Amino acid sequence: MAKKKKVVKRHKIKFLSILILILVVVLLYFLINGILSFKIQNIYIHDTNFLNDEYILNVAKIEDYPSYVKNSTRILEKRLEESPYIKNAEVKKSFLGVIDIYIEESKVLYYKEYDKKYVLDTGEEVDSLTYNFSPVRVINYIPDLVYERFFKKVLEFNSDVLDKISQIKYDPSEYDDSRFLFYMVDGNYVYMTISKFETINYYNQIYPTLNGKKGILYLDSGNHFQEFK
Repeated sequence: MAKKKKVVKRHKIKFLSILILILVVVLLYFLINGILSFKIQNIYIHDTNFLNDEYILNVAKIEDYPSYVKNSTRILEKRLEESPYIKNAEVKKSFLGVIDIYIEESKVLYYKEYDKKYVLDTGEEVDSLTYNFSPVRVINYIPDLVYERFFKKVLEFNSDVLDKISQIKYDPSEYDDSRFLFYMVDGNYVYMTISKFETINYYNQIYPTLNGKKGILYLDSGNHFQEFK
């Protein structure tokens, strides 16, 4: 009789252990499922000038406020940086489902009329923009060897000066194949060679010395001004 009692006791202990294990697994399942299904509560987007919030959310694939846990900061940053209009993205998470997105936008340098491409400061070219913007227009073809140097120099232009340029024409002379003609928004023309492109950054200082006159500023050979007749 004593042996039978011991066998029954072992079965009861084994059944109780299995029951506890099942309860723990079920509780863990609901806990993990609850954590994974916890949705993003608030999204804050910082440092954008041109890209709207809707575009950022669509690119990051969080427009419907999906799972907070499944969308890690690295995953979101990778998605955002796949856009040609976003140079860098930093995503930070806070408690209670809050996400902060910091964006460094790619800058539009100019539009090439001859192949209908917008050129970004990353060197990438796109067919269209996701926002309204009228950049400098390069109105004719630039040979590849000259173009490479041209792009690198335009990268060095100050933003406020770049905004004062309306059009750029590749206009080589018999002495220099890297000469360009800049059509300024104020009505003046400026001739420059690539080797002297950095002088355009001083246009804001040069302009007042013209005393309101309109004409051609030759910065390709010396520094003189010819007034329009």
